[in-house]
Amino acid sequence: MSYNYSKIDNFGSNAASEVDNPLTYCVNNTLDQRFLHGSGANELGQHSRPCQLFMSEYCAQGWDKFCDLAAANRVKSWPNDVGPCGTGLPCLDLTAGDTLVRNTATRKYLVKMIGGHLEFQPFDPNVASSPMISEWKSNVQCNAYMKPVPVYGVNPKGIDNDPVMARLLAKPQIAMDVLMGIFKTMKMNGTLSQLKGTRLGTFYANNPQIFK
Repeated sequence: MSYNYSKIDNFGSNAASEVDNPLTYCVNNTLDQRFLHGSGANELGQHSRPCQLFMSEYCAQGWDKFCDLAAANRVKSWPNDVGPCGTGLPCLDLTAGDTLVRNTATRKYLVKMIGGHLEFQPFDPNVASSPMISEWKSNVQCNAYMKPVPVYGVNPKGIDNDPVMARLLAKPQIAMDVLMGIFKTMKMNGTLSQLKGTRLGTFYANNPQIFK
């Protein structure tokens, strides 16, 4: 008698399912999500660490209607669980939408990370087709004070049509450290003058007490 058992790599399906799409977990917190995901909607809502990581990467690659919906979330019940908000920033007063814009900016305008490396993990370890999400970690694991140092910059061409930058300039306090980082990088590289005439360049020029 012979038995034809399915091999482990053929067991079930690895095909992507709409139910397992991170966007269905990570955009706001609605009744539709709860019907679709049950208790998983609570564990992987927009406020969760996996969703904050996923959405910041997703929206940094290309801002779309899903990013618009998530950015409109005005709930303040949950902190930014992805990274520090920067010295002097109102971390506890960020809405979920503010957190998305901030975290997206730290991804989109990152030129390099000094003393850090990316670590990857699946968005949902229980789903075989789940996309990978990444997070910056220090190269010096044994010293909590040795944190990676981000270097930010932008391409002046087309910056006025950048939806992420438009949101930053509308509420700069949510990511002033990112705006300062861009300023310092471009000033050091001698490219700051290329921003003249743009909204970002005007913002710097109108705040000389901060951007020197």
